[in-house]
Amino acid sequence: MAYQTTIVNLLSESKSFQLVMDNAVARFEAPIWNKYLTEKFSLSLDWRGILAVMENSPAASVIDFSSGKPIATRPSVSKINGELAAFGNKYQLSKREVRDLLELQDNVGKMGIDLTTLIDHLIPDVRRATVGPHKAIDRLLLEAMSTGKMTMTAANNPKGVVWNSALDWGIKTSFASVIWSAANAATMKPLANIKKEVKAGIAKGLRYSGIKMSSATFDIMVGSAEFQGAFKTSLGNFTEVSNAFIAPETVTQLFRGIGLPAIELIDYPVQVEGKDGVYTTILPFEDNRVTFVVDDNLGELLYSYANEQRRPVAGKSYATALNVLVSKFSDNDGNEFTEGEFNAFPVINAANSMSILKTDATS
Repeated sequence: MAYQTTIVNLLSESKSFQLVMDNAVARFEAPIWNKYLTEKFSLSLDWRGILAVMENSPAASVIDFSSGKPIATRPSVSKINGELAAFGNKYQLSKREVRDLLELQDNVGKMGIDLTTLIDHLIPDVRRATVGPHKAIDRLLLEAMSTGKMTMTAANNPKGVVWNSALDWGIKTSFASVIWSAANAATMKPLANIKKEVKAGIAKGLRYSGIKMSSATFDIMVGSAEFQGAFKTSLGNFTEVSNAFIAPETVTQLFRGIGLPAIELIDYPVQVEGKDGVYTTILPFEDNRVTFVVDDNLGELLYSYANEQRRPVAGKSYATALNVLVSKFSDNDGNEFTEGEFNAFPVINAANSMSILKTDATS
């Protein structure tokens, strides 16, 4: 029967499926982690985060010309060990969707239907299978950047594993002198708190180049009497300034003028699907956190191959996009499935050179 030919049969050769994916991947959303992490392939599933301040190079000893060089002490290196996580989901087409695909494929070359039309029908599932693992990595990284920890809970990973405890990267944490809030606008000291943190970094040999915070935290900061006074003075303007017209770029100019790092606002939403199929949007970079970094190179995304890349399963067609192994197959009932698998983990090697200011607490 003609209808026994399914979309998987059409793309039964992985080479054909790969061509489809190569065309589709340009339409996918780029993950945010690649702004802060460098991709690195690993043959092993084990990973090790080396938490050393690589940017900190002490001055050499001044010695007599005829003297030998003294042996310098190398900084101690703390290590966190673990195993690469498997990120992935499986998506099933409904019987109506399978029927629509069957009709499309039987009419390729007719009535204006071409392979692009089929790709457009494939894209929703292959996009989810490909981008989903990267979204999970984005969540872990942004959570760690703002809190110093990574978690897997029933709330942020409802269909997967739950960790008994958080993975703590040991990032230095400090506290506000007065809690940052709209109610404390007259008494809080965000500039003083930030200056103190920058000076503490310099005392450790660290020169911070960037400050990360959410828009909500930014709005509270620029609404403070201390900031308003400094901002109006820098503009030579002694009238009231509306927070709505104070942009991060303008604040960065002010900060650089007084020796403070540039500001980056991070408001990156990640959708999580619950067991009931309902999507919840979370902002993994927490409010009330100000993160100081030496630069944006925070570590590595270690990744390895999926077993099926070495031992393909008969009846499946495979393609790789964004290093995710995507497969399509059907069962004996004619149901169509799309799977994605990515074995990876974000490793924050720069944890010892980072600092987090908690603005909603004083100790």
